[in-house]
Amino acid sequence: MGKPVAIVLGGTAPHCELIKELKRRGYYTILLDYLKDPIAKKFADEHVIESTLDKEAVYRVAKERNASLVISAAVDQANISACYALEKLGLFAPYSYETADRITNKGVMKEEMIRHGIPTSKYMYFDQGQEITDLELRYPVMVKPADSNSSNGVKKANSFEEMCVYLKDAQKISRNGRAVVEEFVTGREISAYCFIKDHKAKLIMTAERVCVTEGEEKAIKCYATIAPARISEKAAKRAEEVTTMIANAFGINNSPLFTQAMVNGDDLFVIEFAPRVGGGTSFKTVRKNTGFDLISAALDSYLGNDVSFETLHAPENIYVINILYGNKGIFDHIEGMEALAGEGIIEEFIPYKTAGTEVDPSRASSSRLGTFIVKASDTAELNERIRKAYARIEAYDTEGNPILRHDLNIVDQNA
Repeated sequence: MGKPVAIVLGGTAPHCELIKELKRRGYYTILLDYLKDPIAKKFADEHVIESTLDKEAVYRVAKERNASLVISAAVDQANISACYALEKLGLFAPYSYETADRITNKGVMKEEMIRHGIPTSKYMYFDQGQEITDLELRYPVMVKPADSNSSNGVKKANSFEEMCVYLKDAQKISRNGRAVVEEFVTGREISAYCFIKDHKAKLIMTAERVCVTEGEEKAIKCYATIAPARISEKAAKRAEEVTTMIANAFGINNSPLFTQAMVNGDDLFVIEFAPRVGGGTSFKTVRKNTGFDLISAALDSYLGNDVSFETLHAPENIYVINILYGNKGIFDHIEGMEALAGEGIIEEFIPYKTAGTEVDPSRASSSRLGTFIVKASDTAELNERIRKAYARIEAYDTEGNPILRHDLNIVDQNA
């Protein structure tokens, strides 16, 4: 076909933009995703139905199609498969398969952070079937699968009894059957979007995650991110310093590095991190508010190209990514977004679901319908625009029933 072949692992929203960037650079793009109709499918030249978690399948497809690039810019577990295939093919990778595998295991991640003096909460690591009599930890605690995608299985336990139930669930979800239990740290949950150059982190932007825990399944649902985060300059500087520590501890260079942390005053405790672009649509608010293109930088990382900070500037506005959640049903469509964008009330709408996709409220990732971005110069203007948006939009299932969760927004939740 005359074009180099790039295989993109995972049909997520950030990978829509990645596929567009690859095409701009002259690649023939093959999307690999186990779903029949992922959101990024329409942008790719071709779609192959395979699991991105099956590294041997990824390698096989890459070899058969003579791929010159295998990439996952924004999916943790798919990073393992990408680096595995690249190494097997003898191609350049931004970091080794071993490094990718270590980083995606939350137990190993915690162990290495503590060993290198990176501030994080106290934790314990449990095998499946391991007998537990008590925890040497303060309650509440967070329970997490050691090896899984997204936030599935992550729950907050307020007692030993709750912890035991959630631990078993987390171990079932985890691919290696293990789970992490760590002390809960209070404060603002932030994301620090950095790029590592010359073994030093450059902080591009911070954002604050606003979440709620609800339902019998105690699902944690992040329904908005506010950028920049409402933290002190000292705390932001600390985030940059700690991300440099992480990069050096894990041998990461010339790569995006996305760090999640709890900030209390000027103190910072790392929750987890990943050498990738943040999930969802954070890459859009980073680009709009700072001039820096994380997707392009991630691609350059995979190609071994130098990344420049010439276009980077300090955030100029407040941006909020509002995440839309749905009630149970089979998703069909969302109404009202075009008019809101035309009037300038919202900046952009980014769909997550295609028609015919099941919405399962018990799982946060399954109940996200899409996001819309709002820009404002101050909090009053921001709240007014978000209030107007939620008053005029609705999501519908295939039966014509409204399914949008109007209550999950930063105005009504007083976040």
